[in-house]
Amino acid sequence: MPNKLDATALSKIVRATPRYRTLQERTMAEQATARGNEVDRRTMIVGPGMSFNGEIGSCDRLIIEGSITATVPKCQHVIIAETGVFSGHASTDNADVRGRFEGELVVRKRLLIRAGGHVSGKITYGEIEIESGGAISGAIEKADTANQVSLMLPLSA
Repeated sequence: MPNKLDATALSKIVRATPRYRTLQERTMAEQATARGNEVDRRTMIVGPGMSFNGEIGSCDRLIIEGSITATVPKCQHVIIAETGVFSGHASTDNADVRGRFEGELVVRKRLLIRAGGHVSGKITYGEIEIESGGAISGAIEKADTANQVSLMLPLSA
């Protein structure tokens, strides 16, 4: 006689089965699983309505949809969503800002401020792009500007 599943056991199976909105989402999830969830281990997400205070030692990708007050000394990509607010200090290769950043931001490569995004404070960047409707304010410096200036100063004899 075959085993029968009762309603409780069946509902547990249904809830444990992942649901994907798109084929791309499913493919990305399968690829992450195949790599041993390598992507998930190196990505930190502060979701909408969540807040975080502290230091993040390092990560490949930091996605902020909520609120964060932190020091992030080493991260490859900082992404601030429309609902995201970052206060503090961050050093990253690339930053994509749709929300708000306040504090000290060092972007070694590319800083992208999207429409509706606002960055304020002490900002150092390698290259910058500001979409129409994006804003930046404070002490703003191109990363290699300081090196160029120091090279132009006369050497003391």
